Amino acid sequence: MSEEKLDLILSELQSLNNRVTSLETNQILMRDELKATQSAMSNFATKDDLKTFATKEDLKNFATKDDLKSFATKEDMKNFATKDDLKSFATKEDMKNFATKDDLKSSATKEDLKNFATKDDLKPILNDLSHLKEEQSVIKQAVLETKDEVNELKRSQSSIHQIIGEHEISIRSIRNLIL
Repeated sequence: MSEEKLDLILSELQSLNNRVTSLETNQILMRDELKATQSAMSNFATKDDLKTFATKEDLKNFATKDDLKSFATKEDMKNFATKDDLKSFATKEDMKNFATKDDLKSSATKEDLKNFATKDDLKPILNDLSHLKEEQSVIKQAVLETKDEVNELKRSQSSIHQIIGEHEISIRSIRNLIL
């Protein structure tokens, strides 16, 4: 075969190869488009899907929002008081015994009381005072006993001084006699 024929065959083969590659690429693109189209179509409703929905004819007997505008809603009624609601309110007669704001002006506020001790603050101090009173009672008793003992010692000492004084006089008398 001649070289020209071979070149021609090779050229044809190359052309066929390019077409096959192009067709494969087109096929891939078409598959992608088909998938995208199927995906997009899945959002569309079918006639069977529409059978479950109401038609305008079905709605003719129903009231519209415009028809309802003149009617009161439960929300509209929330602002109105019932007779039962009034039972829980105080009357002017009920208020006679209550303090007024003017009555409160001379009273201490919570802020005023912050610097004062509470009963709970004083409990440890009261407990300490109770113990101190008990100890004071014991100390008083000991002081009284000690006073009694000191007085007894003073009396004894006074007696001893008296006896010593008498002995001294006797010793002086004896001494004077001896001398």
